[in-house]
Amino acid sequence: MKTVSDIMVRDVICVNESDTVYQARMLMKDRGVRHLPVTDSDSGHYIGVLTQRGLLNHAFNMVEKFGLSGLQKREKRTQVDEIMSRDCDSVTPDTDLLSAAEYFTHKKSSCLPVVENHQLRGIITSVDFVKLAAHLLSQG
Repeated sequence: MKTVSDIMVRDVICVNESDTVYQARMLMKDRGVRHLPVTDSDSGHYIGVLTQRGLLNHAFNMVEKFGLSGLQKREKRTQVDEIMSRDCDSVTPDTDLLSAAEYFTHKKSSCLPVVENHQLRGIITSVDFVKLAAHLLSQG
């Protein structure tokens, strides 16, 4: 059976927990990604995820409290670890694809970090499954 390692993205764009929310937002924008795994700046261990949804929720809260003009100033003062999700599910590279697919359909999540021995090895997203489905459908 195929495993997560067969379709995961290996060259993952990450941030450290000490990076600013502004830096993370610019990275998402510039690289066209919706999920940024977060690593510990000392150990390099995977510690969580910053999602586009989480970033938008934070921005809406900041605009509500401080107005649009204060948003960028607050983003430059706020570290990623203040708004990232820490209790995120993850899988190992040898997780079978059916289990990963079931996770996406049941949890309605859009990404799964691939972690082995606390080290980020890759990421798999719902888009990767759409690409896999399109490939399989094109084969007839």
